[in-house]
Amino acid sequence: MNKILLLIVIACALFLAGCSGEQTGLSQQVNEEDNTSPKQGETDENDDAPAEETEVDEEDTPSKHVEEETNTEPFEIDTATYEDGELTIHYPQLNEMQDKNIEQEINTLIKEDATLFIEQYHGSDSSLVMNYEILLPNADTFSIQYTGDYHGGMYPTSLLFTTTIDWKKGEKVRLSDKYVIDASFIEKLRNAPYIDWENPKEPNQEKQAAIVEYLNTINLQTLIDAITKADHPNPEENPYGVFSYFLDDAVIISIQVPHALGDHAEFELKMNDLVKK
Repeated sequence: MNKILLLIVIACALFLAGCSGEQTGLSQQVNEEDNTSPKQGETDENDDAPAEETEVDEEDTPSKHVEEETNTEPFEIDTATYEDGELTIHYPQLNEMQDKNIEQEINTLIKEDATLFIEQYHGSDSSLVMNYEILLPNADTFSIQYTGDYHGGMYPTSLLFTTTIDWKKGEKVRLSDKYVIDASFIEKLRNAPYIDWENPKEPNQEKQAAIVEYLNTINLQTLIDAITKADHPNPEENPYGVFSYFLDDAVIISIQVPHALGDHAEFELKMNDLVKK
């Protein structure tokens, strides 16, 4: 009898222990679901949602204003056109400058140069259309480069001329206004890199040699005088058709050459190698 009672007690104890173990395991699983799963859910939501930050109006930040001032051009450009029979030239006109008086002076200078250049072909029945490109380096000047083909002979003639303006002073700038034109300048010109406008990436070596040879046939003093007269649109004042324009660190010299050599040839001179006035 005692053995039977003892067996019953042991069985009850084992039963109660098993029930307690199941409750403990269930409680742990619920706790893990309650404590771990919500955290994972919160993490997923936070991954998709941007972090909260204090909103800053970019327009009110100093860096924005500096960037806008840096990137703001000193003027805007419109295109005007002058026509005379078969002759047409497109030229720029400035607007939105702060100083309207300087703006008007610059626009007058540009128009005068453009019309004066094209009037040398006045009365011709042949066509000529000149277009322009603005070259605006990081300086107080900008250059206007005009190009076009004149169909007044047995073959078209490629033309190039330039106008350079100091936009802060409202004045035209010529090469001789900025640099000393002497024998040293001519020597640098003769040895300057040649720019083949017909094929700038791969200059024609034969044509380059022929152009340099042509320049060497011009008397030194004659060439000094020719470069000194550069940038005048009237051929009577600029008989060798010499023009210049400025880049950030270089001056490009264009000189008229025979048609077989391309009508005009350009050379690049570094500003640091030239003597400033």
